[in-house]
Amino acid sequence: MRNIFYSSLIALIGIVLVGCSAEKYFNEGDKHYEYLRYSEAIASYEKGIKKDRNLEVLEKMGNAYYFMGKYEKAMELYEECMANKSAADKLNFYYARALMATGKTKEAKGYLTRYLLRHPNDVVAGMLLSSVNSINERYIDTSLFTLEKIPTDDFTGAFSAVEYRDGIVFSGEKEVFRGSKQSPWTGNSYLDLYYMEKDEDGNWLSPEILQGTINGKFHEGPASFSKSGDVVYFTRSNYFKRKMEISNEEENNLKIFIAKSEDGKWKHLEELPFNSDNYSCGHPALASDDKTLYFVSDMPGGYGGTDIYVTRFENGEWTKPENLGETVNTPGNEMFPYMHDDGILYFSSDAHNSMGGLDVFLTYEYNGRWMKPENLNYPLNSLKDDFSFVLSEDNTTGFVTSSRANKDELYEFKKNAPTFILYGRARKKDSFDPVAGVTVEITRGSDGKVITMTSDKDGKFEYQLDVEEEYHLLCTKIGCFTRTDKVSTKGKKYSENFYADFIVEEIELNKPIVLEDIFYDFDRWNIRPDAATELDKLVKLLKDNPTIHIEMGSHCDARGKDHYNQVLSDKRALAAVRYLIYKGIAADRLSWKGYGETVPRNQCVNGVKCSEEQHQENRRTEFKVTKL
Repeated sequence: MRNIFYSSLIALIGIVLVGCSAEKYFNEGDKHYEYLRYSEAIASYEKGIKKDRNLEVLEKMGNAYYFMGKYEKAMELYEECMANKSAADKLNFYYARALMATGKTKEAKGYLTRYLLRHPNDVVAGMLLSSVNSINERYIDTSLFTLEKIPTDDFTGAFSAVEYRDGIVFSGEKEVFRGSKQSPWTGNSYLDLYYMEKDEDGNWLSPEILQGTINGKFHEGPASFSKSGDVVYFTRSNYFKRKMEISNEEENNLKIFIAKSEDGKWKHLEELPFNSDNYSCGHPALASDDKTLYFVSDMPGGYGGTDIYVTRFENGEWTKPENLGETVNTPGNEMFPYMHDDGILYFSSDAHNSMGGLDVFLTYEYNGRWMKPENLNYPLNSLKDDFSFVLSEDNTTGFVTSSRANKDELYEFKKNAPTFILYGRARKKDSFDPVAGVTVEITRGSDGKVITMTSDKDGKFEYQLDVEEEYHLLCTKIGCFTRTDKVSTKGKKYSENFYADFIVEEIELNKPIVLEDIFYDFDRWNIRPDAATELDKLVKLLKDNPTIHIEMGSHCDARGKDHYNQVLSDKRALAAVRYLIYKGIAADRLSWKGYGETVPRNQCVNGVKCSEEQHQENRRTEFKVTKL
């Protein structure tokens, strides 16, 4: 259900006009539409358009259906309007919004782009386009949450489940017969607070309405309980002791009330001091200290439709509410805050790159500043509205509300740890030929546990890594160079595959092995940055194989005198050895030799004209194992 802050909670009073002409029905519908009584507005409009299919009225009907969560019907009306060349330009925005709600994000992009070309300063439209462009990011890891719907078949809508005693309390509405008291927004009953718990087999029992004065004639919405469970903060329409209060705009706004449990019933209702008859306050969320309260309001001075505020109980009274600021709040709607014991704030927003409707986000305060909100992604979030996220103390289970099945319903979720798989491969150097029988030791950093395995006939091995761990990999085969690697899952929130590619190379004494990318500038012997990168690989190889001794050999091109090149190559080989020593390799494992221009790799010898690239190929460094 779209725009939950209003659609689920506001009870408005208006004057019903009776007439027979299309204009009278349109005027009647406009009155209802202006005061957000969408179900009544549609009923009046329907009577009028039978006589006159007025374009402006059809557009308002589309909006009314959209806010009631009937997106397909809204799209049908928008399309009829857009077929008319005189249709309002804003319809591109409305239609795109409905397309996003039904999963047609690619189509929505075109309409939003077209609209923004003419209205580049429309912040909300810009946010929706950003959401469309980033939609694939929302599916980065679809295994992090497992959702199971809670059976509430007797309700036309149920939302905002919170833990209470051995079960949950939620807000729900039911279908009512004509003549009964109806919510003018949806045509269903007003919202009440219900309690539901599981039986011994884990099955949910039938909900029971909360007893006492907590449920009244109009809307009661999201609730939040103290740690002891005997104090509740809840949202309700602005009425008290049977009296409905109306704002200057003839609206009945929302207020936050407090009640206390006595003899199994909720009594002693009081409203909080920062409420107002002229703006709404709702969606209370009490922090674990029982003294900090987060809530939602459209009070003046905010950033958009609804913002999140915080107030604290100090010296026997609630402090002046503070807006959480523009990092959290946007020109869109931020709603349904929930502060977990670990200091993470969860809330829902139709901005912040959502999937199109309300999405659940998280943020936290660091050094007095709120961090950029993070989308919890699919499958917790969907293309429809997802909100009222609460997390149990075990940090792995909780509840969320979603309209993904075309009405607001309660879901129980399990938070799964990300999965990390290591895929390894052993292959011969300079080829993809697999090597079987390679021993791989995987050492876990937290406790030093060693897991040993061998590569199969395809040279492969596989291992599932733990979360928040570091691993050291050791790959060995008799007569071959040992190779090592490191893998870490620390700080990673999403499932990921890791790949280890081990090169298996036999150790042959006195066989030159060219370090392909170690080059020198003409007439120079200093180690260039690109050469240092390659020498670092040799450093690792020597550390992985601490029993081998090597000789570094350096070669020059044919330019210059033979004696000079001999001296230059000796300096280059020595420079490489000094670099290895600097990187921690013992000097007694290293020797060097300059070969001058005596062993070219190509035809560029004295008297042969060659390019600079061909000469540079001969300016190279090699190593060979001299001792095991």
